[in-house]
Amino acid sequence: PQPTCLSSEQQQQQYQTAKQINATMEHDEHPMIQAVKKYLDKNSLTYQVTTVPPPSSSSSSTTSNTNNQNILISLTLNGHNSSYRTYIDLKPTHDRCSVYVETPVKIPPDQRARVTEYCMRVNYTLALGAFEVDFRDGEVRYRYAVDVEESALSFEMIRTQIMVPAATVDKFFPGLMAVTFANANVEEAVNECRGGVPPTTTTTTTSSSSSSGGGVEGALSSQ
Repeated sequence: PQPTCLSSEQQQQQYQTAKQINATMEHDEHPMIQAVKKYLDKNSLTYQVTTVPPPSSSSSSTTSNTNNQNILISLTLNGHNSSYRTYIDLKPTHDRCSVYVETPVKIPPDQRARVTEYCMRVNYTLALGAFEVDFRDGEVRYRYAVDVEESALSFEMIRTQIMVPAATVDKFFPGLMAVTFANANVEEAVNECRGGVPPTTTTTTTSSSSSSGGGVEGALSSQ
């Protein structure tokens, strides 16, 4: 069959219809999701969005309204020492926003106990969030979550949610690498990263600031 050629008027009508549909979808989004997207867009951060239906949702309660759906936003942030895949897990039905920052290495089985000690020593010094080790595959990630029930996510809260975890991972990544691949002393690696000086077994350099949130925007950018 011959392709159908639309007139300019028909094309304009289709464009307006699609625009109205997109506007309706955005209007139906939970305020928490809207706030995070606006923050990412304002800071020119490239990201991908995946819609995940809530578990055990019955067919009668499933609608096109995104207020009833969980959203997973993924992006890559560049630090001084590496790049980190970051996931923003938004669960409107639970009023919870969780951020996961993955390190770009898998820990060999024979080093996972030492790396776990490293992460636990680091966690004890942190005010927000925690490092986690998956013993199944050697993944190391940083997790931070906040309950936003009956409150709105401000831009400053979102910045803390995303940038502080990424900056913390970047700060302690040289020590993680030194413990894993250079047999560095675990306690010394933690202390050196906390002081802003990378372990002597690595060649990377970091800022002299000891605060995990200092200069976050300057240290990280989107890939």
